[in-house]
Order: sequence, then structure tokens, then C-alpha cells
Amino acid sequence: MFGVTMLYPTKPGGESWALASDALRDSRFDPQKTITRNADGSWKMRSTQVRMEVFTSSGYDSKKIPTYDRDVLASRGYMQSPNDWKNVEMTGFVKVNATGNTGDNFAWYARGGRHTDSIACEGSSYKGGLHYDGRVRWEKETWHVSYDNVPYKTATSSLKGRWVGFKAVMRNTSANGKPAVRLELWLNDSADKRTWKKVYEKLDDGSWGGDANHCGGSAPAMPITWGGPIATFRWDSATDVDFKWLSVREITE
Repeated sequence: MFGVTMLYPTKPGGESWALASDALRDSRFDPQKTITRNADGSWKMRSTQVRMEVFTSSGYDSKKIPTYDRDVLASRGYMQSPNDWKNVEMTGFVKVNATGNTGDNFAWYARGGRHTDSIACEGSSYKGGLHYDGRVRWEKETWHVSYDNVPYKTATSSLKGRWVGFKAVMRNTSANGKPAVRLELWLNDSADKRTWKKVYEKLDDGSWGGDANHCGGSAPAMPITWGGPIATFRWDSATDVDFKWLSVREITE
């Protein structure tokens, strides 16, 4: 996609999405705020609260989600549809031109639907974070809003004024014979599309967090092993960001 190196094999017949050349006509992409095209073909976002959503080919309809019970979701493997975003490689290239808070971050996330207080249990996700000051970490959002974080690591220098590529990878695995999720963050610091470095890895083996019982889970720290209908490219506090080469791709476990 766009000549950008992909790290893991695409799932045969799986879901795949890439930002259309005319992003304003992409029915599976909802930036929710105004975006404009730059002279170089990239896109500009000037909102300080960004949630750019990507839907599977089945679209998104909360009325098609019959239950948010965590044990049921884990058992069947999806929230809305069998082709929900689950094992995914999310990629985006971004450039921070201006921000009011250098400690804030980009976050690529999936494995849930909309994140609103009115439907708290729809808001499950793993959030891969790249901060404007170069730090990275994973967050586990068991429901909206219930977060558990892992420690920060420094991956690079300040992002301001330069293009970087950022990938969040989440895929199901097993640990000690039980369901688990392997989470990885990758950085293309030179934005050459090819030179990717793994900057964070986390295994959620069911011992991280502990609030799934709020949404019916029998194991409070259970990993988020199910798919969700929306994958989201998020950032806050930045007043001027350029982006390009966004993609979400279903990968093999």
C-alpha cells in the first residue's frame, strides 16, 4: 500500500483499507472534522480533538451489536460482525506542525466501536501511543473510560516539523495455554516507507488491568481478544497536523 513496507502477512480474504486518493469520497473513512488536501497530496487536520474512524466493509451500526458481555464477545470473537477489525496492522504517516502540548500523542486503536459515555462497554480498545516528544506506550481500555497503561519508553526525538511513520500491531496468540494478545509499536523515523524499527512490545496474557467485570466479564483482567467494527486514528492538542498513507489491514494470527 502506497509503497509502504508491510510487516506481517495479510489474512487471505481478510479486511483491508487504505486512504483513498480523494479521502472526502471514502465511505469507509470518517474523519469527523474538516480535512483539506495539501499541495503534495497529503492531508491537513486543524482540530485539537481528532478521531478519524475507519470501518470494515460491513460498516458500523451499534444496533447490530446484540451484547457487550465480555465473555460472549471473547467466545465468538467479534462485537458487531465476523469481519470486525481484530488482528490488524494499522499504519499512518504524520507530521506535527503545531501543538499546544508536546506531551500529548497520536493513538492508533481498534477492537471496539464508538467511545462514548452513553455506551461505555462498546468502547474497548488497545491504544498504541506515539507522543509528540518521542515517547511510546500501550494503553488497554477495557471500557470507556477505564484505562491501564504500561511504562513509557523513549523511541525518538521530537516529532515537530517532520514526517514519521507509525504502526500499531495487535494479534491474538496464546500464553501458557490461554488466550493472549501480542501488541507491537513500530516506527519509521526517516519516513522512507521501508526502515521500520520495533519500539515497543507488550503481551496481554490476562494479568494486565482488571475491570472487565464491569461489562460482564468473569475474569476481570481478561485480554481483549475480540474484533470491533471501528479502527481509529486519534490525536489531541495539536493545532496543525499533516497525514498521509493511512491503512488498516487484517493480518494472520
